Amino acid sequence: MKKTPFIILTIAAFMIVLTACSPKATETPVTATTTTNYSLISEGNLYPVDSLDHNFNIPGQVAEVLVQDGKQVEGGQALARLVETPDVALALARAEQEALAAQQALDDLQSSAQVNLANSRLAVIQAQDALEQAQTRLDGNDTAENQALLDIVQAGLDMAEQTLQQLEASNGVDPDLQAAAQARIASANAALTSAQAARDAFTLKANTSGTIVDLTLKTGQKIAAGSPVVSVADYSAWIIKTDNLTETDVVNLTVGQKVEVVLDALPEVTLSGEVTHINARFEEKRGDITYTVTILLSQSDPQMRWGMTAAVSFLP
Repeated sequence: MKKTPFIILTIAAFMIVLTACSPKATETPVTATTTTNYSLISEGNLYPVDSLDHNFNIPGQVAEVLVQDGKQVEGGQALARLVETPDVALALARAEQEALAAQQALDDLQSSAQVNLANSRLAVIQAQDALEQAQTRLDGNDTAENQALLDIVQAGLDMAEQTLQQLEASNGVDPDLQAAAQARIASANAALTSAQAARDAFTLKANTSGTIVDLTLKTGQKIAAGSPVVSVADYSAWIIKTDNLTETDVVNLTVGQKVEVVLDALPEVTLSGEVTHINARFEEKRGDITYTVTILLSQSDPQMRWGMTAAVSFLP
């Protein structure tokens, strides 16, 4: 009878016992690792990099329109004018006349400075002569009347010397008269500025350089104050604004983050850009707290139009 199977079973049993008696191996816990690959897609709209609505600050009737829709304009360029009322032109003419008269009065005052100094010095000399004469009379006839005359002459000399000192200190111009003349000039200039502003209100000027958009003015048209009549847009660059990012989305975005934009109207064109602004103030939309994010595009396409819808992919 062969004993080989018995030996094998004995060895196997011994190994099992040995394994059970040996210390257990230490288990190393597995730490879960997360790879951040955040990519968010949002919807937005296309805007020129800058735009500004323009309006008249006064009501009136359009006298002339000086620009055309789609044309380039420079900052300060006249866009349109209203019919000017006669009282505005009259007020401006009167203000200009008073400003001129006020300046002329000050010029005359300053041009007489040397004459004023000469007359003041002469007055002092004459008062000194009069004082000597009064003193001589008093010395020859010491009466109360002569003493009173001496006091009067002395007071006159004191006043003449004080006036001379003031004129010498102010280069020959009476300080009070000069202050009054300068106050008149300031008042006249303020009135002139106000009258000029009233007239300027009849002319609408561009506050920035750009392209004329949405020009609605026509000659003879009556308009209300504050009503937008034209916009000026800067198409030198484009931005995307997306306002549907929730509070849980916006915390994953940073200024400078790269994005890719695809316009619904141009699905075959992918535009690159980056986040330039994240609004600090929230909006509530359909119960969600959202924030507006602005993206500056680094590329453009001739077919791009203001307001186009865009899909924005925020890259990780």
